[in-house]
This record gives sequence, structure tokens and C-alpha cells, in this order.
Amino acid sequence: MTWIPVKTLPQQRDLTELSRFLRGRGLVHRITEEGGHQQIWVQDPALVEPLAELTDRWLNGDVELPDGEAPQRAAIQTPSPRQFPITLVLLLLSGLGALIGMDIAGGQWISWLTFQPLAMTYNGIQFGPWGEAMARGEFWRLLTPAFLHFSFFHILFNGLWIWELGRRLEAVLGPIHYLLFALGTAIAANVTQFLGGPSVFGGMSGVVYALIGFIWMRQKFSPHPYLAVPSGIIGFMLLWLVICMTGIVDRFIGGSVANGAHVGGLVAGMAWGLLSSRSAKA
Repeated sequence: MTWIPVKTLPQQRDLTELSRFLRGRGLVHRITEEGGHQQIWVQDPALVEPLAELTDRWLNGDVELPDGEAPQRAAIQTPSPRQFPITLVLLLLSGLGALIGMDIAGGQWISWLTFQPLAMTYNGIQFGPWGEAMARGEFWRLLTPAFLHFSFFHILFNGLWIWELGRRLEAVLGPIHYLLFALGTAIAANVTQFLGGPSVFGGMSGVVYALIGFIWMRQKFSPHPYLAVPSGIIGFMLLWLVICMTGIVDRFIGGSVANGAHVGGLVAGMAWGLLSSRSAKA
């Protein structure tokens, strides 16, 4: 079930009394620290407005909560990985794609997961017609390149960002909406890269840039406390995109960066973030 934000409060405000009062009445909630603030969350939408009103009255001294046991400092609860099933599935599939891409689990599977069919010839890799693959019903090729990874650094870099940013979006959007976001932006990134010409490409970096684009636009027009990542992260990732497009990074990785996928994912994520901002304000 999705956690719903109720109220953002200063980090120094002791919420022990309020949390103990809610627990004593069986009201499921949690308190997290995000960006120097505390955030109260609930799972029941019907509790959002009453709890927000109660919190305001309690902070203003208009209501006293019943005394209980000796106060203890309210624990800041860290969300469990089980609360982010889609993020975990994306990481698992990426890990399997890394085993295939690095020829640990059998390189012969790569030709079934690339955007275009592949065939090894004496002259190197030969690309099969993409249109024919679609006519045969191989529609999975639109998505599966996102899970292929070709080095340990590749999967580590993408995996860390998917975990750090993806679980934030999953908490805000909910599993189903986030799944649609991940699939849609992965396909957009893959198609954009393919339009640049035949190549063997893969990786979740297109989705990573979609996450960056979404958070960038959403925080600009309709901020959400759980998406409050430092602005330096957004700036660094955009700068890294520009650096990769210069071709400098290609000299050190023994291949080429999928810049088309980065740009396609970023634009798709920004568009999704703008639509989400409008929905949040409606």
C-alpha cells in the first residue's frame, strides 16, 4: 500500500508524544527524515486531513494529548525494501541482464534481448531488420535493452541511482503508476537511441535520466517532500550528460555511451513530471 504524506515539520521538533498517541490508538503511521525535515506519513487516505488538523492544533497548544508512558525519542523509520516491489524487480532484471551482457550467463541470449536481432559473421556483427522482428511479434525488444549491462561499473552506477531515486518515485506514485513510468520511459529511451543508427546498446541509464527529469520538473512546479533531492544531484547528472555527449567518456570505457537513450529518457521523464505536477495541483 502507498504511503501518503500528511505534514512536513522541522527536524528539531520532538514528535514522540504525537507518535505515541497515534500508536496507542492503532493508527498506522511512520515518521521519516527527508532533506532536513520530518515527514509524517499514513496509509489510509481518510486519515490525512484529520491527522493534519490534529497535528496543527497540537503544535499550537490548542489540544493536549493523553499522557502515556515515559517519553522516548520517536524513532525515525526507514522504509523497508519490501515497500518498493517495482524498484526491486527492476534491479533484479538489471542484474540478470548484466550476467548476460557480461557473458557470465551465456552471451547467446544477447541477440534475443537487443533492440535489433543480431547475427555474428566473419565481418563482425550483422544487424537484422527491426521491422521484420516486429512483424514476427518480438515486441519485447522495445523494452529489454534497458536490462542489458556490459560491465560491473555499468550495473553498479545504474543500480545505485535506480535504488536511490526509483524508490522515491514508487512511494509517491504507487507501484502501478511507477511501473508504467519505468516501462514507458525505458521504451522511449530505447527508441531514441535506435533512431541514431544501428548499435548494440543497453542499460537502465535512460530510466535513470527519466527519474532525474521527472524529479526536476515535479519539484519545480509541484514539490513533494519525498522527492526533495539536493539540487546538486540534478546539476551533476545534467553535466554528466553533456560530458558524455562530447565523446570524452567513450575513450575510457572501451565502447560508446548511449547518449540517445539518455536524452530520450530525460525528455520523457520531464514530460511525465510536468503532467504529474498538473495532476497534483488539480
